[in-house]
Amino acid sequence: QEAKIMLKPIERTINISSGSVIKTKDGDMEVAGFSLSINSSDPFGMGTSAWVNDREAYSRNIVKCREDEDAFRRYARDLQDEMIAALAAEDSGEVDS
Repeated sequence: QEAKIMLKPIERTINISSGSVIKTKDGDMEVAGFSLSINSSDPFGMGTSAWVNDREAYSRNIVKCREDEDAFRRYARDLQDEMIAALAAEDSGEVDS
């Protein structure tokens, strides 16, 4: 009997980055940055990171920078929720892989 060949489930890995940018006389300056990496086969293992590029500018704009980071994390959680729902649907047989 011949083995059945089928496409294995397709995985998506998404990397996203953003940051808090202020306008200066010399142009835009990214004060803080944020990044996200998530894989559709294990969305619970989502990794996020944040960093400060300019401590003085960050300190002066800390409220706005934190609001930006919160908005980025909300976006990340929404993406994670979509992937968790898709994985649950796949596991229950609701979605063909």
